[in-house]
Parts: sequence; C-alpha cells; structure tokens
Amino acid sequence: MTVGTEKDPAVGAADLYLYGLVAPDAPLPDDLAGIAGRPVRAEALGSVAAVVSDAPSDREVGLPDDVRDHARVLDAVADVAPVLPVRFGTLTAAGALEDAVPADRQRRHADDLRALAGTAQLTVSARYREEAVLAELVAENPEIRHLRERTRGRDEMATYDARLRLGELVVAGFDRRRPADAELVARTVAPFARAISDHEVTRTGDVTELALLVRRDDVGPLEDALEALAEQVADRMVVRLVGPQAPYDFAEEV
Repeated sequence: MTVGTEKDPAVGAADLYLYGLVAPDAPLPDDLAGIAGRPVRAEALGSVAAVVSDAPSDREVGLPDDVRDHARVLDAVADVAPVLPVRFGTLTAAGALEDAVPADRQRRHADDLRALAGTAQLTVSARYREEAVLAELVAENPEIRHLRERTRGRDEMATYDARLRLGELVVAGFDRRRPADAELVARTVAPFARAISDHEVTRTGDVTELALLVRRDDVGPLEDALEALAEQVADRMVVRLVGPQAPYDFAEEV
C-alpha cells in the first residue's frame, strides 16, 4: 500500500513513512528512532493511530538497514502495546493519512487491535546440538560408524560414494528424531498459547520454530516452562524464546 514515493511529484519532502497501526491511546516507547534515525511518533486517525516517522528526503527507502529498522520499530512498539504491521516501504504524503487508511478500514483495524489486546507474539525455536545427536547416531547405527571410520582423513573424491551415503544416513537420523522432539516443545508451550503458528524448518539441525500468541500475564510462566525444558534437554538441544514481537503471524498485514 504505497500511496506515494519520492519519485511521485505529488509527494514532497514532508512524506511520512508508516510502520504500523495502534489504538488511539496506545503508548509508544520513549525516544524511538526509525528509518534514517528519524523520530517515531503516533498520528491520530480516528479509530486508530498510525506509527510514523518522517521519510528520508534525500533517498528512497529500501536499504537492508531500512528493513531492519522497520522490524525493530514494530517489535519495540509491540513490547508495550498491540500493533498491526504495515507493509515495509509504505509512504504517504503528509496530510494524506486518511487516504492511506480510510475510515472503513480504520474500524476493521480497530477491531483487530481490540482482539489482540493483552497479548504478545513470541517465537520459540529449538535446534539440535549436532555433535551430540551425531554421537547418538554413531552409537546406534553400525553403518554410520563404519562409514565415518572409512572416510575419516581420506581423499574426498576417493570416498565420494561413502560420504554421500553417510550424509543420507545422518540426515535420516535427524529426521527420525525431529517429530518427537518438536512435539515435546509444542506440549510445553501449548498451555500458555492462545494460538500457535508452526514455521517450516529447513536446516538439518533445526527441531522446530513456533510463533505463539500469548496473554501478557502468561509470558512469565511460559518463560519458566521453557527454562525448565531447556535444562532438561540441554545435552542435545538449544531452546530459545524471542519476543515480544509484532504479531506478523496473527494479524493481517495492513
């Protein structure tokens, strides 16, 4: 939803960059800086308020740092109040916010914000300690043990087929373990989550990544439960919790 860009002659130096939408009375973190270091503020929009900063006047928005700043602002706001993310790169002319977010959509967004009241998104991930799991595979599978001995210190081309077979067996071993270990994480967080979004994992050592919508009162108990789990599996897995974050998984991007 880009209402204008710097290449648009109708948009001038006073353009606004949009990060998200919040309730009209929502607090913002003090001294929050956005893209190009511009101060972030809330602009009233009737049923909602827009989280904005002045857009850079000397360049277009789109640098990697801009992407990181956009996400950082949203996560900082999400730490203190529900926020609906606006698509990265959204600009509007100063005084044209009503065109960017018309009244009928404001009402819908206000309903979405009320539904998110008192909640926060957090992301829990688990990753194997690969050397520990590999040691398990070597101990349980004679073929893996034989192939490791056969390929250790040998020319890669001369042992290509053996290395290929070894890799297949190791990946299969990780794949066999993943469902049970992912279920352990899911069972741990389920009592504290109003909703869960399961992210696809693609690396061999990844166990699971879950986005959680959690009542803010339940964040502390969730942290305690995950700390207990992390201690329980510390010899073979690393468990991390990140957040609060903007509710990318539980709110439609504006």
